[in-house]
Amino acid sequence: MSNTDKRAVLLLTTLAAFLTAFMGSSTNIALPAIGREFAMDAVLLGWVPMTYSLATAIFMLQLARLADIHGRKRVFILGVAVYLVGSTG
Repeated sequence: MSNTDKRAVLLLTTLAAFLTAFMGSSTNIALPAIGREFAMDAVLLGWVPMTYSLATAIFMLQLARLADIHGRKRVFILGVAVYLVGSTG
């Protein structure tokens, strides 16, 4: 593996690690607007970021098994692509 390839892999894995924290933070920033739109109180608003964390935890084991079966690189690229499309849509 060349030095350029190593840097590309490092950049992509760093970006993927950043995306999870970024999406969690942006969910917290959006809480006041979500609360106004759906007339939610503080207790219900607490479930919004919790749901995001819970969904991440639930799918992690299944997607890791899928990566073992179909290849880590393929599942990683597909996961990042789905995440980016879902985040921008």
